[in-house]
This record gives sequence, structure tokens and C-alpha cells, in this order.
Amino acid sequence: MVDLCARHGIYTVIDLHSLPGYQNQQWHSDNPTHLALFWDHPHFQDRVVRLWEVIADRYKDNPWVAGYNPINEPADDSGQVLPAYYQRLAGAIRAVDPHHILFLDGNNYSTEFDLFDEPIENAVYTCHDYARAGFARGGGYPGETDGVRIDKQQVEEAFLRRTAYMRKTNTPVWVGEFGPVYTGDRARDEQCATLLADQLEIYRRHEVSWSLWTYKDVGLQGMVHIAPDSAYQRHFAEFMAKKHRLGAEAWGSPNGTSRDLAAPLEHFVASEFPDFTARPFSTRQWLDVLLRHVMLGTPLVQEYAELFRGLGDDDVLALADSFSLEQCASRDWLLDTIVNDTRPAKQLSREQTAAE
Repeated sequence: MVDLCARHGIYTVIDLHSLPGYQNQQWHSDNPTHLALFWDHPHFQDRVVRLWEVIADRYKDNPWVAGYNPINEPADDSGQVLPAYYQRLAGAIRAVDPHHILFLDGNNYSTEFDLFDEPIENAVYTCHDYARAGFARGGGYPGETDGVRIDKQQVEEAFLRRTAYMRKTNTPVWVGEFGPVYTGDRARDEQCATLLADQLEIYRRHEVSWSLWTYKDVGLQGMVHIAPDSAYQRHFAEFMAKKHRLGAEAWGSPNGTSRDLAAPLEHFVASEFPDFTARPFSTRQWLDVLLRHVMLGTPLVQEYAELFRGLGDDDVLALADSFSLEQCASRDWLLDTIVNDTRPAKQLSREQTAAE
């Protein structure tokens, strides 16, 4: 992949997305539980140091690798382990590769940086800047989500709060992930497009670098995604519809059966345990992990695996080919938005003046 990107003039940031022992409580670190065990067990930490020594040795002389993102979205509940561990990890990587940039995510899913002291040399501290209104559970934009009024001012305030450390230390600001979830509902997706445009304007005004999440997927956020008539969509359509109906994936399913079951449980936990601080962010999201991603996710994984039974090589290759760029559908308006935002400011100004 590094060589393929290099042939097209694209630099690569190598990201360790799933750590042994799970660096956060969520499914995207391949965590089948709701516990981030990485921070409690030194043997997991030792293995990651050794892994990065090997990765750094492999890519230390590759000019098309922009740098390393050693830990994606850490969630160290104590806030005490991560700073020292970054120092240890940086030292181990630098002993092998003194040149490549380190892209360091903040704590609590790359939103908190005030636990760090002096910045590590040749490092970029990267925030993730997902706006609440852009989640599948979003209540509209502008509008209210999770009891908070979300508009452009609130979005900018959240961004400034998440990047205060970078401005304080005069280090670069890179938004490593952001982007709304699209549902196919035209009115809501238009609101998400407005949210995206507002975020891009904020980043442009503050001279911030960014990368959109994500380039390609099954239809939630990607600039390109599998086509409705693809082999993958045909084979897994009923399964994906069931997952959505159940609300088994909180990221892409705002409601579903599981939400109906969870709501009274949320009220019960809040009333019985008023001082309980749920991880990662709230009682609702803690229950999302337990009910959606663990309880429902476990039988769904088994059901998904069964759908591969009996497939031959040609069938499996056809499923994989569904994700090739040539077979994917594209969100042209999103591509146009991204391309326009990445043109030089003077060119944009000339085009806007001509259009006016």
C-alpha cells in the first residue's frame, strides 16, 4: 500500500489502530469487551514497543512514509499512563528511526491533551474532531443532540478546546479524523453537508491541516462506497438490514430495537447510581457498547461468518472486488467539496468572484 500510494504521489501515515489489550473501550480497537486493558498490563505495553521498533526499522528510510501514528484514540481512564508511555515509545522509535514524524493522538479518543507537558520533539499532536450533530444519533444541524445545542459556534468552540494544547505549545494542528455519518435521508444528509462545510471553513480560517474519515466504506461516510448492485451488497443485504434494524452498531444505526430496550435501562442506572461515571463518555454510550456492540454483536459476528460457508474462490474474490475503486459508487458532491476546499485560496477566490 505504501508503494501504491507513492506511485500516485501520496504520502502514508502508518497507524496502529488496534493494540494488544485494547487501548480504548470501543469496537474499533477490535475490543470484544468494554474494558481498555492495555493501560493495566505491562506485557501489552512491552509488545507494542517491540512492534513499533520493528515497524520503524522497516520504514526508516522510506521517504513516502510521512510518519507514524503509534496509538489510535487512546482512552487511559487514569490519565497517568499515557504521557509516560508516549515518552517511552518515542524513545524506542527514535533509537531506530530518528527522522520520521510522530503523530500522537490525545487521550479520551484524541480529544484531550492537557495531560501532556512539554511536547515531544518532531511530533504532531492530532485531535479527532467529530461533531455531535454528525453522528447517526444527531438531532439535526443546527439543532439539539444529547441535550446540547449544536451550531457553528458550538462546533468551533469544541475544536478550539480540543486544540488548545497545540496553540499553547506552538505545534502544528492536524485534525486526524472528522466527518459526519450519512443515512440516505435527504434532509438530514443536507444538514450533514452544511456541518461539513462549516468545519472546513473553520479549519481553513485557523490554518489547520486535516484528513477526512473515511475514504471508502459500505455507505456510511465514505467518499466512495460499495455499489447497490455489487456482489457484496447482494450477498449481505439482509444481514446489513438486520444489523441496522436491531440498531446493533451505534455508529451507523441511530435507533433500532436495542435503543428501545436501552432507554429504560439508562434511566434505571441513572436513578440507582447517580454518582456513576460511565466510560467512555456517558451512560448511554457505555450501554451502547454493552448492549449493541457486545451483546448483539457477538451473535451477529457468528451469523456473518456463516454467510461465508460454502463460498468458492470466485465468490470470495467477487466479494472483495466489490470494494475496488472501479466498482464503487462515489458521492460526487462530497468529492467536489473536498477538492474545492483543498485548492489554493487565491484560485478559490477568483472562482468565487467569477461566480458572483
